[in-house]
Amino acid sequence: MKIATKFISSSVLTVGLSIFLIGGSNFLLRRAENSVEESRNQTRQALEIAMQLQVSLRDQIVTLKDFLMLNRNQSDMARYQKANTQFLANLKELESLIPENKNISSIHRRHQKLVHLAMGLRDTPSTLPHLQQSIRAINSYGKDIEFYLNVLIHNAQKKDALGLQATNQFKQTVYLIQYIIMAGIFLVAIAQFYLILLPVICSIQKLQMGTATIATGNLDYRLHIHTGDEIEQLASDFNHMAATLAQSYSSLEQKVDELHQATEKAEVANKAKSSFIANMSHELRSPLNAILGFSQLMTRSQTLPIEHQESVGIISRSGEHLLTLINNVLDLSKIEAGKTTMNGKNFDLHRLLEHIHDMFQLQAAEQGLQLLLEYTPEVPRYVHSDEVKLRQILINLINNALKFTQAGSVSVRVAGGDRENKNRTLVFEIEDTGAGIVAEELDTLFEAFTQTETGKQAQEGTGLGLSISRKFVQLMGGEMKVSSQVGVGTTFKFEIQVIQVDGSEIITSQPKQTVIALEPNQPPYRILIADDKPLNRQLLIKLLNPLGFQLQSAKNGQEAVEICSEWEPHLIWMDMRMPVMDGYTATQKIKGTTKGQATVILALTASVLEEERAVVLSAGCDDFLRKPFREAEIFDAMHKHLGVRYVYEDLKPTNTEGVNIGDVLTAKAIEALPTDLITQLEEAIVTSNLDLIDAVTEEIHQKNPPLAEAIKNCLHNFEYEKVLNLIPAHQV
Repeated sequence: MKIATKFISSSVLTVGLSIFLIGGSNFLLRRAENSVEESRNQTRQALEIAMQLQVSLRDQIVTLKDFLMLNRNQSDMARYQKANTQFLANLKELESLIPENKNISSIHRRHQKLVHLAMGLRDTPSTLPHLQQSIRAINSYGKDIEFYLNVLIHNAQKKDALGLQATNQFKQTVYLIQYIIMAGIFLVAIAQFYLILLPVICSIQKLQMGTATIATGNLDYRLHIHTGDEIEQLASDFNHMAATLAQSYSSLEQKVDELHQATEKAEVANKAKSSFIANMSHELRSPLNAILGFSQLMTRSQTLPIEHQESVGIISRSGEHLLTLINNVLDLSKIEAGKTTMNGKNFDLHRLLEHIHDMFQLQAAEQGLQLLLEYTPEVPRYVHSDEVKLRQILINLINNALKFTQAGSVSVRVAGGDRENKNRTLVFEIEDTGAGIVAEELDTLFEAFTQTETGKQAQEGTGLGLSISRKFVQLMGGEMKVSSQVGVGTTFKFEIQVIQVDGSEIITSQPKQTVIALEPNQPPYRILIADDKPLNRQLLIKLLNPLGFQLQSAKNGQEAVEICSEWEPHLIWMDMRMPVMDGYTATQKIKGTTKGQATVILALTASVLEEERAVVLSAGCDDFLRKPFREAEIFDAMHKHLGVRYVYEDLKPTNTEGVNIGDVLTAKAIEALPTDLITQLEEAIVTSNLDLIDAVTEEIHQKNPPLAEAIKNCLHNFEYEKVLNLIPAHQV
């Protein structure tokens, strides 16, 4: 507070002195002006009265002369008396304004003589000599009184002029004093600046320079300020701060080095994790490619016995289940490695919900549970979001709900939001009437590889579904919560962000048909299959050879390059991970030649990393397929890039657009069929008689086409029990 005290004290002293001096001078000036003005007013009043006296005097003299010369008229004497009275009153007033004035005394004496003369005029003879003598006396007294009045007026005017002159001189003196005072105040302000403010400014400049020096990295800089006030304390604090900062910076450099080393280790670990994901993806998905691929080939066989078809169906479904488990593990690894991204697309949300409902309807019915699907009118039908991730979230949650619910129902509810806003927040709830989860397990429910006691007793799953689902929800702009009560049930609730789109922006997928041959009048297509795994080569050969393609195979990239230069294939199915020469190098070599540029190269990879697509395409490949693939994907890719046309199996599909299988395939619908037709259907399914199945479904088609198509779809997918469970009990 020392600086403030100095500044305030000096400022108060300066301002106080200035106010006192300027105020005092103004006060004196006003007093002098008032006094002079009062004197001048009195003088002006005296002048005015003196002039009135002159007028009254003239009236008296004129009246007296008229009295003498006009036959001594009494009216003239009355006028004289009136003028005399006015004169005496004015003279008395003037005497009160200017007391003890000799001129006034002289005027008074002369006027008394004039009055005495006037009183004696009545007795004066009317002879000419007497009249002349009286008039001369009146004139003499009048001149004397006029003389003294003129002197009095002259003195009053002179006094007024002197008063005005004195006032002007006094004002000039006061103004000079004020100028001197202002100059003194200015000098005091300059002294205050140099004695108080200038040292403060200099000290602040030193502080600013010190701050700038510290900012450049010179942490050894110190301030030397000795002012005995707050600036000195501030400089001391600055020096202490600089010393502390230097120490902290030294410690920070050490921590930065440690952090840099940790970052390098984390990058190495992250690269190792990515490499692990790629290797595990290839090693796990490649065998599954053969399992699922050969299963698809076996289902195409028309000579395979029914019991073997059922076995193949079991193998296919088991392979799909194993693929789901592997994908869960790989998805978690991708999430932890930061490799998972949003892949938004336009899709029909209502159809997705209905499809998932149909998918689990049979499982719920077999467990004696109700699977309920509800969505409010505000839920948009066509949206833009990541359909694949949303599907996986719902499948994981519904599958868990069915798995741990012994009786009651599983409800799936969806709520929309403001219809006027295209950016929508959708709220999903999956509620079950299962055993529930104890409060102690809720905190660890979403941790990877963690299962509740109920899940451990069921001995199913990997403990990854909820963890992956929650991370997917977070990636889609929402959060997942769970509430549960033991013995009552569990509710999972999550929200995601979507964009509402028009139905015209949706690409409707057509039902897949089985390819049985190539259309005639097409060139003989040469296809090269490059894969280091014999089973994978054999799978593609068995898939493509029956259709009439010309095929060759290579077990590494080097062989593929050599065959390509001699045989000039139209298309190469290129595995990207092979010994001797990988698919990336082989693709670059082939595309580097003039002939190779016309060859279509389609990459086959077991990697689940999305960035792998960009790497593959940058190597020169024309497209990208993941293992395990579906045969339809192989045929579609060849049609897209080579224009291959196929002959499809005639399934006589019925237009079931907007129809749910769960709504069509019901016990009530089957019970409405003729009894003998129901018996034939039951017999055909139990004996697995394909010819009888075709005949029965054809007959059902005539009565209920949607029901016939639903039954045919179930039997085509080996879902025999689903249909048998819907046949009335007395028929079975």
